[in-house]
Amino acid sequence: MDTRTKIIPLEKARQLSGTVWLSGHFDPLLAEHARNLRHRAAPGQTLVIEITNPENPLLPQRARAELVAALESVDYVVLGNGANSDNSDDTSITERFIEHVLNRHRAESGT
Repeated sequence: MDTRTKIIPLEKARQLSGTVWLSGHFDPLLAEHARNLRHRAAPGQTLVIEITNPENPLLPQRARAELVAALESVDYVVLGNGANSDNSDDTSITERFIEHVLNRHRAESGT
């Protein structure tokens, strides 16, 4: 199955009933994101994920949407038009990831 077909226009997603709607940057998509989305998926409801844009994204929005769409627990993905006002959890996960990568690099390079 080509999971890119799960990326739908915002207008179409708004017409869906029985949805759980979540948004985030997913920049990058981490295992913690996948676990959180799997836990938020409710039986009998449609899980729609809106991909928003951080200030300085690591990956293009479409690439992040394709990665999130590939998750089995996600029914549909929409591309958001701008930054979401409440992405503190997603931002904090990304910041922890970046700090982890930098610390590992420093340890390996001896700086």
